[in-house]
Amino acid sequence: MNHLLQLKSISVAAGFVHQSAIRFGLAAGFALALLVSLAAATNAQTQKPPVEVPFEFVHNQIVVQVKIAGKGPFNMLVDTNTDPSAVDEKTARELGLSIGSSGAPASGAGTEVSTTFPTMFPTVELGTVTAKQVAAATIDMSKISARIERPIAGVLGYSFLKDRIIQIDYGNLKLRFFAVSPYPRIQMAPNTVNTIAMTFRREEGDVIVDSVFVNNEKMRATLDTGSSGSFSLTPEAVALLGLEDDAAEGKTETSVGYNGQYEKKNGILKSIRMGRYSAEGVQASFFPPETGHDNRPWQVNIGNAFFQDFVMTFDFKDKIVVFERVD
Repeated sequence: MNHLLQLKSISVAAGFVHQSAIRFGLAAGFALALLVSLAAATNAQTQKPPVEVPFEFVHNQIVVQVKIAGKGPFNMLVDTNTDPSAVDEKTARELGLSIGSSGAPASGAGTEVSTTFPTMFPTVELGTVTAKQVAAATIDMSKISARIERPIAGVLGYSFLKDRIIQIDYGNLKLRFFAVSPYPRIQMAPNTVNTIAMTFRREEGDVIVDSVFVNNEKMRATLDTGSSGSFSLTPEAVALLGLEDDAAEGKTETSVGYNGQYEKKNGILKSIRMGRYSAEGVQASFFPPETGHDNRPWQVNIGNAFFQDFVMTFDFKDKIVVFERVD
């Protein structure tokens, strides 16, 4: 009898401890949820709304109105892969910018050789977003202007974008500049079909992600808002994927870069995968050799023709890019 009572009392005590632990866990969970809710509410109250700037989407290029040194506005492009920013040679002279005497070959697409010279924007005004002493380089942008069918005075590149969080809403034709990320701790959350978060690095002035799968082969890709295309493969990528015949037989298309015109071939990729996003039968371009795409730190160039189906957020502070699909 005593032995049975002892067993019963142990069972009751264990049950009491278990129930107490459950109640404590629920209370702790409720308290944590409350703290998270309060923190989120406080963050929402203290976080400043983003600065919005309209843009035009012309020939798959982002065109904004910019004042340089208090003059303008000028048509300028927004390009994550231009480093530093750029200004048309004629515009630089009209603005009276101080131009360095030591030139260097331009890095970019094309079959010609353009020379750039260093300069500096005393001030840049994009809507209410302002910056001072923004590094730039002069370059002849007449062929790019002709391609876009309007005068383009320059390009806002990394020297302007660095340390900023910029969101490109193609559907609503808005740029948004955030003080803090609109996707807090997004790198800790799993990717979904509609939201892809990827870390990026910068190499040779380009934004590069290391995990884009083309025809099931892992490739390095650059995210290039200065590109009007979708997926474009370097000669290295064409060789790795065994697509030489496709690159030779595809339809020819003429494009323009910082080093003038060049021709590329169009074709179809079997598949593309980024995070949980995947697609089959994807239109793509193949860069021929000697068009400025040899020996690049990336193998695939991804541009605005693909980005336009997403809201793209580039966090240059923490080097994270978020693709949010828009239906």
